[in-house]
Amino acid sequence: MAAFYTGFVWQDASLTKEQRAVIASEAAQKSFRLGVESWTAGKPEKAWDWLERANRQAPDNPHVMFALVLARQAAGDRDGVLALLHALVQRFDFQEGWFLLATFQDAYGYLQDALKSLSYVLSNFAYSPEVGELADKLCQKAGLSGWYGLATDGELVSGKALQAVRPTLFFDHVKTSVKKKNGGWYCPDGWCLTQHIQVTAQGYSGILGGAFDVGKITRCEGLVRADPSGITGWAWLPYNAEEAPVLRVLCGDRKKELFSFVAEELSQTVITDRPVARYRHVAIPWDILPEGMVHILGPDRRDLAGSPLDARKIAMGGQFIASCLSQKSNEHLIATNLRALPFLPLPYCKEQIVEPDYNNKKFPLTIIIPVFKGYTVTMACLEAVQKTTCRTKIKIIVVNDASPDVILCNSVKKFCEESHWLYIEHTVNQGFPQAVNTGLEAAAGHDVILLNSDTLVPDGWVAELRSIAYSEKNIGTVTPFSNDASILSYPSREQKNPVPTMDSVEVFMQVAQAANKGQAYDIPTGNGFCLYIRQDCLRQTGVFRDDVFAQGYGEENDFCMRAYALGWQHKAAVGAFVAHIGSASFGESRIELIKRNSDILEALHPGYHAMVADWIKQDPLFEARRRMDLVRFRQKTSSRPHKNTSVLLITHPYGGGVERVVQSHAKAYVKKSLRCLILRPTESGCILEESCDPDSFPSLQFRLPEDWALLKRVLKAEAVRKIEVHHLVGYSPLLYTLPQDLDCSYDVHIHDYMWFCQRISLLGSDGDYCGEPDTDGCTKCLSLAGAQGGEAMDVPEFLARSEVFLRQARRVYAPSQDVAARMARHFPSLLCHVRPLENDAKSVPYGGSPRTPVKFVVGRGALSSPTGNKRVRLCVIGGIGMEKGYAVLHQAALDAAMRDLPLEFVIVGHTPHDQLLLDTGRVFITGEYREEDAVQLIASTASDAAFLPSIWPETWCFTVGLAWRAGLAVLAFDHGAPAERIRATGRGILLDLNLRGAALNEVLIKTVLSGKTAMAQ
Repeated sequence: MAAFYTGFVWQDASLTKEQRAVIASEAAQKSFRLGVESWTAGKPEKAWDWLERANRQAPDNPHVMFALVLARQAAGDRDGVLALLHALVQRFDFQEGWFLLATFQDAYGYLQDALKSLSYVLSNFAYSPEVGELADKLCQKAGLSGWYGLATDGELVSGKALQAVRPTLFFDHVKTSVKKKNGGWYCPDGWCLTQHIQVTAQGYSGILGGAFDVGKITRCEGLVRADPSGITGWAWLPYNAEEAPVLRVLCGDRKKELFSFVAEELSQTVITDRPVARYRHVAIPWDILPEGMVHILGPDRRDLAGSPLDARKIAMGGQFIASCLSQKSNEHLIATNLRALPFLPLPYCKEQIVEPDYNNKKFPLTIIIPVFKGYTVTMACLEAVQKTTCRTKIKIIVVNDASPDVILCNSVKKFCEESHWLYIEHTVNQGFPQAVNTGLEAAAGHDVILLNSDTLVPDGWVAELRSIAYSEKNIGTVTPFSNDASILSYPSREQKNPVPTMDSVEVFMQVAQAANKGQAYDIPTGNGFCLYIRQDCLRQTGVFRDDVFAQGYGEENDFCMRAYALGWQHKAAVGAFVAHIGSASFGESRIELIKRNSDILEALHPGYHAMVADWIKQDPLFEARRRMDLVRFRQKTSSRPHKNTSVLLITHPYGGGVERVVQSHAKAYVKKSLRCLILRPTESGCILEESCDPDSFPSLQFRLPEDWALLKRVLKAEAVRKIEVHHLVGYSPLLYTLPQDLDCSYDVHIHDYMWFCQRISLLGSDGDYCGEPDTDGCTKCLSLAGAQGGEAMDVPEFLARSEVFLRQARRVYAPSQDVAARMARHFPSLLCHVRPLENDAKSVPYGGSPRTPVKFVVGRGALSSPTGNKRVRLCVIGGIGMEKGYAVLHQAALDAAMRDLPLEFVIVGHTPHDQLLLDTGRVFITGEYREEDAVQLIASTASDAAFLPSIWPETWCFTVGLAWRAGLAVLAFDHGAPAERIRATGRGILLDLNLRGAALNEVLIKTVLSGKTAMAQ
């Protein structure tokens, strides 16, 4: 059995981050399914257990959250219900969520909040009868005159008090007449073309609703793509989800409607986070489609994402190539217009075998800015461009792609007139690629910068891009760094970066100039948010392909691949930075459109995605990002009032108790106005962090040993005056020399036994406590089980290195007398200063933690006894891995199940393999918890005591303190710091270290039933 568990833990430790994510996702799905099944079966307490667990396993998953709302309502957790609904409606803005929020707010006595929520529903969603019923109820309660809602046919639905009153209408702030029809009041024809409708009733005040966002209520979202059967996809009305959308099919020039149809059937293929979404299936077979492009329009008269498209384009590609090859010359191919081409693949080839047709002169420059939505960001973009180009001869073209925002249209047009810019307006929305092409046509003979309208540009941006563009004759495109630009993102390439302010953009630009001015790097493709294209590259490559990329995403990548095939290079201007605010122009269909166009891009350029993935793996821009990080890092130093006051904490990246101590020390140093830096190991070296802002410098990484000299220079420049060593596992051996190289004193804080045990936690090859053997015993253990942390050394050499490092430390701190004694046995000359990590004397007295206010007890529903017999309940706290007693717990749970003992366990935390424990039927596992929720969650288990099954001599164990603060005595094995603390406080029972399985269970049950833990109640 021990061998099984040891192998299991080793296997778990070898899992990749992606593999762990898959396991976590599968576990969350199982918990969610069990929760829903329990709710359906009429077992709300059991459903609550499983859904709360699922919510901890998959935080912020909307489907779990929405299901959990009803379970929390059944549990009486009012605050939890409202918190979930608030989070859901802010994220997804869906009618069912708002309706439930208003309902529960009213039920809980928050009438004014309920009125606000329901008013939002009436103003932003199509009217439904259940909304009207709730509106009648709330208006009567609040003494309001009544309410107005807007139906999909334009009817102004109202409460009884207002039905006979002729309403006054305002379309986009202009008074408009109302129509009487079939006994009701209706908006006049064309109402759906307005953006806002305001309704009032003369002589009545205090009306709920009545200010309608027509753009939302009529909004249609969807996506279409070509496949072997014709055109398929989905569509729905997110603010009128019960109604099936009527879709219209138009010919390519939009002059003729071919046919229309109602998308009734619910789609089974769309994967979405949005709760209770009702996507409708779209399927149009080839045989009813004409040749060429078609438009698929929703009820809002806008193209669905992916439209226009030609269903036959891919199929025609092979026919076209065969036809060209049959010709005696390639004149037919040369004469064919790009937009008239069928779908022709152009495979990626690393080697460029041709030189581009470049021109030796510089061309004038035009900036093209397509505009569609986002008033605030668009106007900020235009103002920034105007400010940075007003003293130049650069031509600016703004292309309004039929924006539905009247205020935006008027403001942009006026701004362009005042700035003497060219303003072009499409009569219908045609998508980003076509908007770009419109601008390119107007900028003929010029270099161009394609600039998104949700960008912010700093001083000097154009000069840097243009300088790089002409630094080599074969450069076709240039793209700057940005906060949101995929492979060109900075500071982080992998995580979402904060959106910078205009002032921050200027600072980032200055940093880029200081670190990288005039430098350029090859990149596989430019990015369309800000793309400089030389005229000779544009002339040879052609325009963007609006015939296949519809609204956009991927069109600039296709352009860059075509240019690359003609010999042009694409460069990153790492000395420039342009902010990209980002937007959601395509709503729910954005992700699907990106995926669709990504597939098209790969089909057009086989090998594209593999090429980009390989480039990302090599990360050629790392040095440029690190130089910028170093500049900003030093700027922080120079801006501090006390420059020579830095402290370095060296630790591991695994969190847990070590991280808690490190963060506590870091906060204390910061309060003393010291700059606190944290060093953590990485796969190839280490990363340096600012303690108060750990994500600020993600590229401040150092490959070791290659960057050892650079790391030392950086730390010397910071004048690090003190080092705290909390952990050295995972580091290069060079770290042992760092204090000496910096001529700096250091303290060592003991958190485990890495100093004399290369397996760190004193677990032997059998997976149990090793007993701390002599050197020969350690050598044998390592030969059988291997070292943890990546470094395996000869045992005497390892101990000698540790002894020297510990002896040269200013102080060595141990959290308990037990730790100090163990260290002294292995290093007799070492003096450890004992410094407890918590003050146990100040722990909350027993009974001081309030029990949970909800009706249900954590784990009771999931662990309900078939016979109804009461069981001894023990709470196990934290992440229960092998050294924390996973095998002990599993054996105990199996024995309890097999002998039907009155014993069960609730783990407040997680394990490497939850399912193995859950399958016993005697263990429930809550999932990972937030530190601030721990005590309340432990108390809510209504356990008889806490059980600490740890089999290694822990150096402290914060979960002991959590149990005490939750009012529970602790049952623990008699070794390590926990035993020392229990003896000192009397707040628990110590168990024989050798107890396992049946023998352990007998002692656990007898101890609790004897009343020895009654002081915890």
